[in-house]
Amino acid sequence: MLLLTLIFLLMPGICFAEDITVELIWKFPEPKWLEIEIQQGVYELKYNKLSLSLGVSESFKIGQSGLAEFLWKDNRLEILDEPAVKVSTEDKGIFRIREPGKDWISYRGNLIISKAGMNWKIYNTLDSEDYLKGVVPIEMSNAWAEKGFQALKAQAVAARTYLLKNTNSQGRITDSPNIHQAYWGRTVEGEASQAVEETKGEILVDVDNLQPISIFYSSHNGGYSEETQNVWQNYDPHYSSEPDQFSRGIGGYVDSWRFSIAADILGRSFGLAPIREVQLKKYSSGRVYEVKLLDWLGSEKSVSGGEFVRKFYPYNRSISRDSFLGRLFQEDYLLPNIINTNKLKFGFLSVSNQQAVGPVLSRLISSNDGLSAKPRQFGVYVFNGRGWGHGVGMSQWGAYNMSMEGYSYEEILLYYYKRSIIIKNSNK
Repeated sequence: MLLLTLIFLLMPGICFAEDITVELIWKFPEPKWLEIEIQQGVYELKYNKLSLSLGVSESFKIGQSGLAEFLWKDNRLEILDEPAVKVSTEDKGIFRIREPGKDWISYRGNLIISKAGMNWKIYNTLDSEDYLKGVVPIEMSNAWAEKGFQALKAQAVAARTYLLKNTNSQGRITDSPNIHQAYWGRTVEGEASQAVEETKGEILVDVDNLQPISIFYSSHNGGYSEETQNVWQNYDPHYSSEPDQFSRGIGGYVDSWRFSIAADILGRSFGLAPIREVQLKKYSSGRVYEVKLLDWLGSEKSVSGGEFVRKFYPYNRSISRDSFLGRLFQEDYLLPNIINTNKLKFGFLSVSNQQAVGPVLSRLISSNDGLSAKPRQFGVYVFNGRGWGHGVGMSQWGAYNMSMEGYSYEEILLYYYKRSIIIKNSNK
């Protein structure tokens, strides 16, 4: 078991904001029409210097036509003199919002909608602890509460620290997992809320200067953690590159995946002829930082490991065992019409829900694009990989495994975040 250091004290140099404003761009990237409905509490709707009271089930819409913006309520259409609408409450209010034809998403707290170019900007202001209740179940899962509750508590502390470090000078952060950490509001609240409540106010700080550390975490580190300078170039003493026994053999296809692609398609993807050789340069973790491609015409090209993964990453499609999920991988080359079962872990290739073996292998385009009608002539490259994400900091599947083995959330956090301690703000 790990030696724990859990300190409860007030840090005068650390500002814990009670409220946070979240810019909603993940589920509302370019909204032009919006519908808002009150689900709980009494709200005040402000627009055009008017103020109206809204109760449960009352709703309104905002939209635009040409150069005008308007609000529609109770079958009345009003032009907005200023393209801004505020919906606020003094209660523990809940509202929901959607674009036409899309699903409702519920949020706690207040709402501001303003115009930016041709689209609306949406801001949700709420208590920072309520914000975390809409983060933890998306970054992990409410379903983990039964066996992985300590992992949920670790995620709550990490997410709270992340919020503190990444809120801008205006007290804002985004809901986008591509920019910050994922947030989906009241819609996803569940068992994970208890993990937030039981760690209220707790954050991770540096063991020496007692300032909040920069937080990184990913779904699965493939059994080997990574250092920050191997991902973002900047060294951070709170992270190390070392084996992670807790992230092996758990997580299904994110623990072990395989991507296959025809040699000619691989070459075409990078402006080359069919590829005859792939050379990989790796860090000590096994993560690839450079891929060198040599084709049959004598040309070659080198790309970063990240660029190589992004070329084949399954954007806007479901993740599966035959997805290219990260930089921790190795490659094998298979000649057409020959299947070497020693090189294939399962003895076959999974291709768009089909199994490609023997002569069928020569018809492979890629794991993303399935089979072609006619055989291809230059063989197939198979990339066997582990993990999903950058591998820095907490491995969420590793944390879940630690929880199932009886480790506390403090032990989980101090295992993944080096030279750190946990503090609690007494105001929380």
